[in-house]
Amino acid sequence: MSMKAVADYLGGALVRSWPAGLLLFVLNFFPLAWQNIHMYQGTQLAVLGMDAVFLLAGCLLYAWLLVLMPWRPLRRTLLGGSLGLCLLLAGLELFTIVTYEALVGAGIVTAILQTNPHETGEFLRMYIGWRGAAAFVVLVAAGLGLWRWRRKRRQRANGWWPADMGESVNTQAEHITQVTAINTAIAHDRFLTAGQATGQARWCWLLLPLVVMFVGGGWALWTQWHSFVINDSLDIPVVRIVRATDTAVANIRAFEQLKSAAAADVQITQNNSDVPYVVFILGESTSRARMHLYGYPLANTPNLDELAAKGELAVFHDTIAPATATVAVLRRLLTFADNESQKPWYEHNNVMDVLHAAGYRTYWLSNQESSGIWGNVAQLFASRADESHFTQLRESHEDNGSLDEQLFPLVDAALARPAAKNFYVIHLMGAHGLYYRRYPYLFTKFTPADVPPPQDTLPDDERLEVAQYENAIYYNDFVVSSLMGKFADKEALVFYLPDHGEDLYDDGRHFSGHVEEHPTKATCEVPFLIWASPAYRAHHADKWQAICAAVDRPYMTDDFIHTLLELLDIQTVEYDPAKSVVNPAFDASRCRIVYGQNYDTALK
Repeated sequence: MSMKAVADYLGGALVRSWPAGLLLFVLNFFPLAWQNIHMYQGTQLAVLGMDAVFLLAGCLLYAWLLVLMPWRPLRRTLLGGSLGLCLLLAGLELFTIVTYEALVGAGIVTAILQTNPHETGEFLRMYIGWRGAAAFVVLVAAGLGLWRWRRKRRQRANGWWPADMGESVNTQAEHITQVTAINTAIAHDRFLTAGQATGQARWCWLLLPLVVMFVGGGWALWTQWHSFVINDSLDIPVVRIVRATDTAVANIRAFEQLKSAAAADVQITQNNSDVPYVVFILGESTSRARMHLYGYPLANTPNLDELAAKGELAVFHDTIAPATATVAVLRRLLTFADNESQKPWYEHNNVMDVLHAAGYRTYWLSNQESSGIWGNVAQLFASRADESHFTQLRESHEDNGSLDEQLFPLVDAALARPAAKNFYVIHLMGAHGLYYRRYPYLFTKFTPADVPPPQDTLPDDERLEVAQYENAIYYNDFVVSSLMGKFADKEALVFYLPDHGEDLYDDGRHFSGHVEEHPTKATCEVPFLIWASPAYRAHHADKWQAICAAVDRPYMTDDFIHTLLELLDIQTVEYDPAKSVVNPAFDASRCRIVYGQNYDTALK
């Protein structure tokens, strides 16, 4: 066969492949462009340009090689599958960019793997709504319509589809004759196509420079950028999401290791604990800036305000979470793992095992799900407790939730049969979205008209959501203060600390919620409260004095376990007095890093 026939075939494949290659480039490049501009504020545009050149060359080469495949079903399957996958992942990236101002990472993948249908429904209603669903339907319909239009156009060009469906049978027969002639020509020379026969040979002169670009670009990519490929740093959506999924799955598997390994090496080096009742109220999605106790204009914390005014409540003013998603927080909040850790979090001792080894009967009382096929980290810590009870036996596939006051009977039952020393973790739903589902109707105190400046100018739906969040905080005040009240006649020390905060259209952003990959001031800053009963304050006056003296110290809650052990006079091999906020040796100069950002210099 002639060189011209080969050139015609290759040139024709190139002509047919470039639209697909260009589409692949666009779908994979826009997340890179957003990340570069968002992260570096336009200072790394040269790097972005180099990314664009290599990615474009790679996408065109990939599409060209697929079109060159001789077996049409395989060719169409691979090309369609590649476009479909890239379109799906690009859509997911676009959603996270618009919603969270972040690309898909391990935190988002973990949240997807650990969710249940009820949470999925709440998520869809909260972040997408009927407008988003309608837009999705319109986009799908438009895509299908475009595909059908292009298919008909190609069929008409090849003689398969009559230009006028009303034309005569004779005209249609002529089309069939033309198609037969074309098929005969293709059978005569397999390298020629009907389109090529009409002039595609004029593209042949482009083949040589394109081959040089592909070969040269590939050589440069391997010799100069091979470390990016080897280290999974080629940050196109498919690579990043696969890498994030691998990390998320590894974390879920790590939960299983915690079950069997965490309690094996607890070494108590000192144990003078004598506090009979220790309570850790673990909140959810509560930002301190939204609480009247911390200066917010709306009176949504009347009970805690009263306890603070009476001197019974220590209110810490500069406390932040180590992450802005529940799973990421609990790994460090309930273990000795922190930002300086050199080993995986699950290889550190956890608070349940340490206190059990110190002679406490440990309880996990929760208003969150009791089990989950994806290995919920909170449920794994619950499995370390001597007793764990849930407001409902709710698995990941089930959807019914309940108000936090349903925890009261569980606490009462535990108090009815105490041990000599007791440690309770009480896990709330707190102010987790959807906010209007976190409080009963009787606690509907605030309306959109009550939203204070500067947010009084927000759109109606956003002000409504802010009001609902403040009602959830108002109800949370009732729950937390009521739990404290159950220990008023005992010698008890009660901690209240949410996992992380929540964004509510702060800083001009039209976003509510939280996401691990995009920490903000509002999602980092959490309330930290310590309440002591009269009996505790009388018996441990020195400890209470140390607590009150520490309320203005900068603190990050990945060191909570050190503070807890300090107040209980328990020490282990991993205990560090410099990480206990109530210890005179506390290191206030430690950098507080949240997802790679220094809170005090970048977020505060």
